[in-house]
Amino acid sequence: MTQTYQHNPRPVGGPISFTLDGDRLTVDSGRKVHDVQLGAVESVRMVYEPGRLGRKAFLTKVRMKDGKTFSFSSVSWRSMIEAEQLTGPYRAFTQALFEAIARANPDVRFLAGKPYWLWLATTVLAVASLLAMAVLIWRALQMGSTSVALLGAFFALVGVWQIEPMVRLNRPRSFRPEAPPPELLPGLPVTTRA
Repeated sequence: MTQTYQHNPRPVGGPISFTLDGDRLTVDSGRKVHDVQLGAVESVRMVYEPGRLGRKAFLTKVRMKDGKTFSFSSVSWRSMIEAEQLTGPYRAFTQALFEAIARANPDVRFLAGKPYWLWLATTVLAVASLLAMAVLIWRALQMGSTSVALLGAFFALVGVWQIEPMVRLNRPRSFRPEAPPPELLPGLPVTTRA
């Protein structure tokens, strides 16, 4: 069965369409058409990418054995200021692509999150920034500057709101193609452990 997906990855430019047919994927950028043999896929990585206007942007990156890569996102840009969430189509296409890749090449690595070194650097930087904000708030309160302390608390809360999903969702791990991480595949129910 043929499966298709189309999105516009940038505010300026045309859409990219993907057509999955058996063990072949056709990627059409409007300028070039590439036929991808899924047996030549080396790895697949799912990540959370904070969007400019939308908090929930998910990205799937596919790396070939020859080093070439392609990716597709759960967000499609309509204009410089308007983006559309493609939750259902993204989820359906991603799951179909994972199954097709696993059939074509059982040795493919399925990875979730950022590479370990990048995730660790992001985590360390986030913790250091929040500690610095805590020191700023504490020092402002000591000096009797309540307005600076409140402003610091506001920026700390905004920082947690923005950075926490990047750290939590992009934790490096592997997964089975039939069981992608639900937190990185929009629209799947996320179960919490008791």
